[in-house]
Amino acid sequence: MMNRLITVWTILLVFVSFQSMGQKKDTDYFLEKDNIKHPEMGNILPMQMFNFHVKPYEALGTINLVDSLAYKGKRFAIYSFGITKAVDQKEYYSFFNVVIQLETGESLMELAKANKIFAANVSRNHPYYFGQGTLIRNDYRVNFVAFTQPDNDIAIINTKIYQLSQGRTILLRQDDKHQFILKDHQFSDKEMHAIKDLKGHISILLDKIANDTSTM
Repeated sequence: MMNRLITVWTILLVFVSFQSMGQKKDTDYFLEKDNIKHPEMGNILPMQMFNFHVKPYEALGTINLVDSLAYKGKRFAIYSFGITKAVDQKEYYSFFNVVIQLETGESLMELAKANKIFAANVSRNHPYYFGQGTLIRNDYRVNFVAFTQPDNDIAIINTKIYQLSQGRTILLRQDDKHQFILKDHQFSDKEMHAIKDLKGHISILLDKIANDTSTM
């Protein structure tokens, strides 16, 4: 009986020692004195628990697009976040688009080389999908996020909220009269459009606003 107790106690000590070693290793990794190592942003909040005794769900495909568009002598940066409509489909459809008019002499390629452009589109909890991006300029930056979720898609650009049920494409242009001010226009394209046809779709939207105003 005594030998059995000693054996159990020894196993417990070994288990606790391994646990302590693991905790100490994690602490050393994330909380070193030089404070140069940090966990990935997406790992700060844990994933939901999955029940692997039942058939797991399959998430939709995601894509993010950053491209440029020339229109009537002006150039625009296009950010788009897309998903597939079904698991087995390969076609992507945009749930949110930002079109930003580039300033004179501003190049999308040069902005990218200078790390002034960022975009990402992910999902950590289907059926909710999340896109985020930024464009950094010398005097200010444009930050935006968008969420597609059942029956309620929204976007936020520099803390301004847009209901995407009213339109999935937002145009941002510089206000010539006021420095550091952007004029925004939300198009009424409520349906998701195929990513492969997006530039043509946006050109049609720009045609519509050009016919309504002389500022384009």
